[in-house]
Amino acid sequence: MKVGVKTFNSEEFLKHFEDKVDFFEIMAVQTNDYSFLKNFSLPMVIHAEHQQFGVNPADSSKKELNLRSINFARKVANIANAKKIIVHPGMIEKGNKNHSIKNAIDFFNEINDDRILIENIPKKQGSDKISLCSNPRETKKFIKKTNTKLCFDVNHALKNFKKLSGNYNFIKKYIQLNPAHYHIGGQRILEKKEHICLEDSELDLKKILSFYPNDAEITLETETDTAKVEKDVEIIRNALKELGK
Repeated sequence: MKVGVKTFNSEEFLKHFEDKVDFFEIMAVQTNDYSFLKNFSLPMVIHAEHQQFGVNPADSSKKELNLRSINFARKVANIANAKKIIVHPGMIEKGNKNHSIKNAIDFFNEINDDRILIENIPKKQGSDKISLCSNPRETKKFIKKTNTKLCFDVNHALKNFKKLSGNYNFIKKYIQLNPAHYHIGGQRILEKKEHICLEDSELDLKKILSFYPNDAEITLETETDTAKVEKDVEIIRNALKELGK
């Protein structure tokens, strides 16, 4: 397995981990300059802006914003020679006539970029908002209709649970979709904390990783503190070693 770390735009962060990980993931935010990515030789994965930046592929009224965002991510991917661009599929607000699954499907078909990976998202984004691709069955249909692949985020999947039972068999349904990439971070479900440091997590990391194929490429989505992330890299490397992966 390969392990990577993620940053928004910190060149110093990447320099620190250049000899410690297998790849980098970059969050492509339009206000940032990513020309410095040319200074690195490690493979890179790009993550496009998501709903926190106002983007929503399911919203037809935001098409221009959505296009600017995804095209910026594609531009950064070109700079980094990245073969993967991770995107969120969008969300639907009840009663909003501009929102539909069809809008999102049409949007990604129009882009038609084989680098795009759809990330599974927690079901609820508030009382009146439902995310697309929040379960394996819906995700399977979506990636088939858009001719894309999956980025499996186990923390997003677990966020749909009210408590942690210790049974991770649901992961098998996502693995059957043959994910092209993986996200993982620490999590405490009852406290509604996700993407925290692995050291502070209640998850059974080895159990989760045992489901993943040996060629999985996993981005650590934890915290931004360099020392903490370095510890996270050590924790996941040790877990993989114990699993013989």
